[in-house]
Amino acid sequence: MKAADELLGAVFNKDHRYVIPIFQRPYVWDESKNWLPLWEDIRKAAEAAEKESVQSEEAPSEYFLGAVVTQSRSPVPRRTQMSMVIDGQQRLTTFQVFLAAARRVAVELGAVHAADSFAALVRNRVSLDTDHPEDRYKVVPLAHDAPAFEWALRDPGHAGAAPDGRHRLVRASHWFEAALRDWLAEAASASERLDFLHFAVENRIKVVSIYLDPTDDPQVIFEALNHRGVRLDAADLVKNFLFQLLDRQGDHHLEGELLSSHWSVLDSDHWRSEVTTGRIKRVRVDSLLAYWLAAQRGEESSVEHLFEDIKRWMRASRARAADVIRDIRVYADTMDRLQHLPMTSPVAQALDRLDATGTTTPWPLVLFLHATSAIPQEQAEIGTLAIDSFLMRRAICRLTTSDYNRLFGSLLGSIKAVDPQHAGESLVEGLAAQTAPSRMWPDDGQFAAALRNSNLYVDIVRPRLRALLVGLENALHNSRSEPALPHRAAAKHLTIEHVMPVKWEAHWRLPADATEEEHLRRQEAVHRLGNLTLATQSLNSTLSNEPWDKKRRTLQTHSLARLTTASILTSPDGAHEFAQEEWTAEWDEQRILLREEALVREALRLWPRSGTTPPDLGTPRVTKPAEIVVAASAPPTVSAQRHRVTNDVQGDLLPLIHRGLVAPGDVLRHTKVRSGRTYTATITSSGGLDTVLGPFRAPSTALSKMLGSSVNGWITWTHDPSGKTLAELREMLKRE
Repeated sequence: MKAADELLGAVFNKDHRYVIPIFQRPYVWDESKNWLPLWEDIRKAAEAAEKESVQSEEAPSEYFLGAVVTQSRSPVPRRTQMSMVIDGQQRLTTFQVFLAAARRVAVELGAVHAADSFAALVRNRVSLDTDHPEDRYKVVPLAHDAPAFEWALRDPGHAGAAPDGRHRLVRASHWFEAALRDWLAEAASASERLDFLHFAVENRIKVVSIYLDPTDDPQVIFEALNHRGVRLDAADLVKNFLFQLLDRQGDHHLEGELLSSHWSVLDSDHWRSEVTTGRIKRVRVDSLLAYWLAAQRGEESSVEHLFEDIKRWMRASRARAADVIRDIRVYADTMDRLQHLPMTSPVAQALDRLDATGTTTPWPLVLFLHATSAIPQEQAEIGTLAIDSFLMRRAICRLTTSDYNRLFGSLLGSIKAVDPQHAGESLVEGLAAQTAPSRMWPDDGQFAAALRNSNLYVDIVRPRLRALLVGLENALHNSRSEPALPHRAAAKHLTIEHVMPVKWEAHWRLPADATEEEHLRRQEAVHRLGNLTLATQSLNSTLSNEPWDKKRRTLQTHSLARLTTASILTSPDGAHEFAQEEWTAEWDEQRILLREEALVREALRLWPRSGTTPPDLGTPRVTKPAEIVVAASAPPTVSAQRHRVTNDVQGDLLPLIHRGLVAPGDVLRHTKVRSGRTYTATITSSGGLDTVLGPFRAPSTALSKMLGSSVNGWITWTHDPSGKTLAELREMLKRE
C-alpha cells in the first residue's frame, strides 16, 4: 500500500477510469452535509488564487478534501486503464458532477478557455472508432446511479430531460450550476474567475490518494476509513463484506445477478429511511439485518455490533455469501409483506401492537415463522398471535420484560428442531411451559385480576394501555356493526378518555351524607378499565370534566367508538338487571364494574392462553357501600369477609409469591406500639392485600388507608409465617 497527497488535477487529468464496485452503496451525498461544505472549500481555494494574482504570497494555501482509496486492475487491450474505488466514491463522483457543471456554466458565459480546461477533467480521450465509448467517463458509477450520472455529466447544450428529477445526482448538478452562477455574478469578470477556479482545482486542491497493491485486503482499508464523509450504515459494511466474500468463495460470476435481483432493493430509499426503535433512530435495513442475524443465531444482535457479529457468524457457520444474500432478501420481502398486511388481518393487528409499544424483541422469531417456506401460513399465524397474547398478558400483569431476548431466542431454537408443519403449535407449547417469573405466560385468572386493577390507568404505560383499548375496540366490531377499518394502536388520533372524570368532585358529587368508604370506592373506580374509553383528541377536550348528562349527549352525537356505543351508551353483556333507559340514566361505580367485567371477558377471548379455559365469570355481584364493614382495629369478621369486594388486583407481592417467599393466604400483621392495636391483611393469589377496607395492590397504600396516615408498608408489615418484614423478604428476593 502506498499513500501520498495528490492534486485533484493530477487525479483527473490523466486518462483513467475509476470504477465503483457493485458492493459500494449508491450515491447518498446531499446539500447541507456535503455539497455545500465541498463548494465552500473549492470557492475559498479559487478566491485565494484570485487574490494571489494581485498580491503574491510566499506559501499559497492548499486545501485537502479527504481520502480516495483505489486498487489498480490489470490493463486490458484497447481499454482505458482502470482502478477499483475502495473508498471515496461519493467524493470522486461529486467532483465530476461539479466539474461538468463548471464546464457548462463556462460555455454559457462564453468563457471558452475555462470550458476547454474543465472538459479535460471530465472526459477521457477515446478514439472515434472505439468499441467502448463508455470509457470516456473518468468515474464509472453503479448501474443504479448511471442514468442520472450520465445526465449530470452531459455536454453543454444538451437539451434532454433528466431521467429522474429527484435523484441526488440530478439535484447536485442543478445545485452546483446555481451556486457557480451566483458566485460568478459577484465578479467583475466571470471568465477570469472561472480561470482562477480551474487553476485552484488543478494546483491548490488535494486529496490523500491511497493505492492498494493487488495483494492488499481492501476490506481492512474500507473498514478503517468508513467514518469519512457520510457515516456508513451497518448495511454498507455488511454489503461490502458479503460481495467481496463472493469473490473469495469462487462465486464472482454470481455478483451481478445477486446485486440486481436480490440486494439492490435494500439500497433503495424505502430501506435506507430512518425508523425509530424505542428512542433510537436507525436505518430500516440495519434493523432488518439485525433481525435476520438474530434468527440465525438464536440470540439478539444489536445494530451497534451488527457488522462484527455477522463476520463472526459467517466464519463459524461457513455459510456461502450467495446463500446469505438470497436469504436476507427473503426476510426483507417478508418484513415488507407483514408490514403492509391489511388491518383486517389478526397478524397485522398483532404487529401493530408491537409497533405501538416499541417492542422489537419478537421480530426475529416472527420473521422466521413467516419467511420459512416449510412453515404453513396458519402455523405462522398461530405462533404470531400466541406471542401477541403472551406480551399483552404479561404487560397488563406488570411483569418484567428483561428476559425476552433469551426467551424468544431459545424458543426459536426449539422450533427449528421440530417438524415445521407444527411450528406455531410448538411455539404455543413452549410459551405455555414457561414457569419462571420472568417468562411465565399469565393464566386467565391472573390476566383477569390484572385487568380489574383499580389503578389500571396509572399503572400501565400509555402505549400499552392504548394498545389494549384499541384491540378491544376492534374486537367489538361484529357482523352487525357498520363496516369500518380497524384502528391502529400506533396511531395517535385516538386518546384515552375517562368517562367519570378524574376530577369528579365538581360535577359528579356524592350525596352530602356519603361515607368515607363511598368516597374511597368512587376514587378507586376512576382509573378502572370499566371507566376508560377511546375518543379523538378534539372530542376528549370537549368531554373534559362535564357532568354525565352533558357528556352522554356529546357521546351520543359524536362518538363512533364501539367501546363507547356498545358498552356505555348501551348496556353490555352481563348487565341484565338494567333496562336500556336505566343503564344510561347515570354513570356510577356499579356500571363501571359491570362494564369492566364485559371487557375482561372480551380481553380473555381476544388474547387467549393455551391450556386454559376462560373462567365462567358470570355477572359480578356489585357491593353496595353499606355492605363494607370497617373494623380497622380488629380482625375481619365472617360477615365482613362475606360482603367484601372480591375483585383482585395485580399486586406488588407477586414476585415474592413466585419465589416462594410468601404464599396466598399468608397473614400480614402490624401492631401499634402504644395502643397495642393490631391490623391484619391477607395476601391474595394475585399478589395484592385483602383487608377489611377491600383489596389493595400495594402494602403501603393498604396500611396507610387503615391507619389514616402515610406509612411505609414494606417495613411495617410483618409476615406472620416467617416473622420477617416485607422489606426483609424483598431483600432476599434481590439476593437470589
